[in-house]
Amino acid sequence: MEDQYSTRATLIQRVQNRHDDKSWEEFVRVYRRYIYAIIRSMNISEHDTEDILQQVLLNLWNSLPKMDYARINRFRSWLSTVTKNCVTDFIRKRARDAQRLEKAARDETLIYLRTIRLPEIGKIAEHEWEIHLTNLALANIAPFFSGKAVEVFRMSLKGRSVEEISQELGLKENSVYRLKNRVKDRLIQEIMHLREDLE
Repeated sequence: MEDQYSTRATLIQRVQNRHDDKSWEEFVRVYRRYIYAIIRSMNISEHDTEDILQQVLLNLWNSLPKMDYARINRFRSWLSTVTKNCVTDFIRKRARDAQRLEKAARDETLIYLRTIRLPEIGKIAEHEWEIHLTNLALANIAPFFSGKAVEVFRMSLKGRSVEEISQELGLKENSVYRLKNRVKDRLIQEIMHLREDLE
């Protein structure tokens, strides 16, 4: 477990070496869903989100080796800024293309571009990061639990009562409480580790 944390803690430094393909793959695995969620939350279509995501990853590939990690307060804030800049570039390019076609007033593209919620990037990034971090943490701790512990916890997150969970899974109510709290405690620890390592 400690090896996992110490390795993850240096992921950003390791990915600054362009010749470390394994670290880049791990970086993409850790941050891809988060970047995707930010872009989609700005009301961008799925197809355009994939294009923008590829541009964000390309920009990261080019800028990470030159980045002074010590000068960055929070890596994820820097990451959301890079994402915002790519979305801004996308909007400008699409608007220019639409105007070039001389259909600016009626063009569906411009209507679509106006629905993109760029000014809310800070709130969007924060909200999506919390979801991403929780999902990542839950995936990391799931292998440490046997039986129905994680299922109990997931059901409780969906608002199911202890009584409902108890009946559906054939467990005693005190077992449901115990399992839920064990997973919750471990999840909180994992989220704390991930904050230290990934933010």
